[in-house]
This record gives sequence, C-alpha cells and structure tokens, in this order.
Amino acid sequence: MSAPIPAAFDGLPGDRPSAGVGELLLVAPAAGLLDAAVAAFALSGLPFALPVGAALHLALCAFVGLWVRGLARRGRDLRLAGLLLVTMVPLGPVGAACTVVTAALLALFSRYATGFQDWYLSLFPESETGPARELYELIVTGRENAHLAAGESFTDVMWIGSPQQKQAVIALVARHFRPAFTPALKAGLADADPSVRVQAATATARVEHEFNERWLTLDHAARDRAEDPNALATLARHLDDYAFCGLLDANREAEIREKALEGYRRSLDLAPDDDTIRLDLGRLLLRCGLAAEAAARLEPLVDRTPDRRILYWYAESLFRLGRFAELRALPGRRPDLLGDEADLPHTLRDVFALWRDDPPSVPPATAAKELAA
Repeated sequence: MSAPIPAAFDGLPGDRPSAGVGELLLVAPAAGLLDAAVAAFALSGLPFALPVGAALHLALCAFVGLWVRGLARRGRDLRLAGLLLVTMVPLGPVGAACTVVTAALLALFSRYATGFQDWYLSLFPESETGPARELYELIVTGRENAHLAAGESFTDVMWIGSPQQKQAVIALVARHFRPAFTPALKAGLADADPSVRVQAATATARVEHEFNERWLTLDHAARDRAEDPNALATLARHLDDYAFCGLLDANREAEIREKALEGYRRSLDLAPDDDTIRLDLGRLLLRCGLAAEAAARLEPLVDRTPDRRILYWYAESLFRLGRFAELRALPGRRPDLLGDEADLPHTLRDVFALWRDDPPSVPPATAAKELAA
C-alpha cells in the first residue's frame, strides 16, 4: 500500500502555475517599466522628487496588491503574482524583472518536472504483491532469515548506491522494518541528496507512527484485561522492540524501557511459571544495567529450563556481578546444555570450556604445542 499524503500537504498544488500567467506577463513588465520610470524620476534631483517618487512607488505596489486580490477572488493561482507583489515592494523594478525571469524558468523546467503529489506517492509506491508471493520470493532467494545480513547490505547501498537505489532501499526498509535496518535509515537521513533525506525522514516517521499505533492498540487491550499476563507481556515486548529499534533519542528510549520493565514485572507476577516472560525480563534487565535483579529473576530457571538462551543470559549476569565461582559451576550444574557433549556454538563452546571446573581433556604440554603450531 502507498503511504498517505500528510494532512499538512493536502491540497497543495502539484502542477506548475498556469491560471493567471497570461495576466502576469502583461502586469509584471508594465509594473516594472512604470516603477523604473518612477525610480528615475525620484533620482533626478528635482525638488520633492524623492518623496513624490516614493509615493508613486507605493501607489504602484498598491495597484499590484489589488490585482493580486482580484486573482484570489477569482480562484486563480497566486504564487507568481504574490512573488511579484512581495519583490516589488523592496526591490521596485528589479523585483518585477526577477518575477518575469522566474516565470520563464518555471515554464522551461516544469516541462520535465514531477508534480508534488506524484513525487510523494513515488516514495512508497503501491505494492500489489500478496503475503504468499512475498514469502515465496524470500524462500527462493534464500533470504527468509537473512534480515541481519540484509541490514548490512542496505547500509552499504546507502553509502555507495545511486539515488534511485537508495530510494528503493528506503522504501523496502519502511515496508519491512527491523531494528537491524536502522543504520540504513540513519544513513539516508544524513545523505547529501535532498530527495533521499526527505524520503528517509518520511520512512522514519512512518515507522514511528506504526509503532505508536500498535502501542495504543496493545495498551487498550492491556487496560481492558489487566489480569491477563499475555496481554501485559505482549505490550511489554512491543515497547521493548520499540526501544531497541534505534530511532529514539536516549531519554525517550530509557523512558520506554522503563515502561517495558514495568509490564514484564507485572506479567511475571501474574504468571511466575512462564519461562518466556522471565527470559525477556532478565534480558531487558541486563540491557538496563540491573544485573543483580536479572540474576535473581533467571536463577529459578537454571535447573529446569530446556532453553539454553536463559543460561547464556544468566551467565552474563553472573559475570557482570563478579560471581565467578557460580559462573564456573554453571556448566557442571547443567552439563546437558553447557557440558562437553552439548551442542554449543563454536565461540560459546570455547567460552564455557574456559570457565568449567573440570580438568582439560588435553594435557597442558600438548595444548601448548598445538597452540604454537
């Protein structure tokens, strides 16, 4: 779907001025010539020439003002006529000459110009591709889980791509926004091309508007079901995602994270056995620097959770608190998830092997030789 035109731009003429241009080409040169004659008279040095010339200039400007008012009553375009009036008052015949030149340049360049409405709608063109087709395209191109890599690719295009490529990236980011796409939007906001900056600002406003609209919807649902932990957790997750998107200033981000923390805490009080809520709360607590509360919230899950992510965040909280003895004991406490036989990512396998209390399977001398090799 295409983006709606903001109310501030509603009714703004999108075509070049046309109605009243014929009159302008008569009035502007005539007014300019008369004002030039008045200026010559005022500078002639005759007695009372200067005040009389000033009075004649103001009278001529008043005549142009009456003409502009007449155009307004007839519903004609006032842009060039208004320019004539505004420039003639301080500049006299020079203002009239500039208005005529402006009209000529407008007639020349508007032959190739795009109207404002068409230009604005082109920022986010209509997409008739249905969800099934979009999913098919993602699958066949191998991008169904590649939004993080896509974020890096989008950022590269924003730095080295053409204006058309940058606009295409911004339109795509606005339709399928993820927090990983934020650097691409910020690069668009700092681009040297004004059209790219305008589109990036419009896309940012669109993303924030969608976040706020969903926030209001979820907030109403949470108020209507104040004792429903799922409604509270859904609102808290949305606020968490909003704070994590990277589009907010530091104060606004901290404020929204506080609201998300409050929602997570309330929902966990209502559903203390919900491991997903507990994980989300512990993760957000760590992001907010509250490692002690994060460890306390995650610790009850250590012995029963099948989710290895909870152990990762719990280990991070122990590390930040300096509780290294408990951190070293953690792989032995859950050997099925963190032990030698556990299916860990390569980097984390090395980390937990470093912290385990059990003796190394390779003798130190052999390990030293392997490292040297």
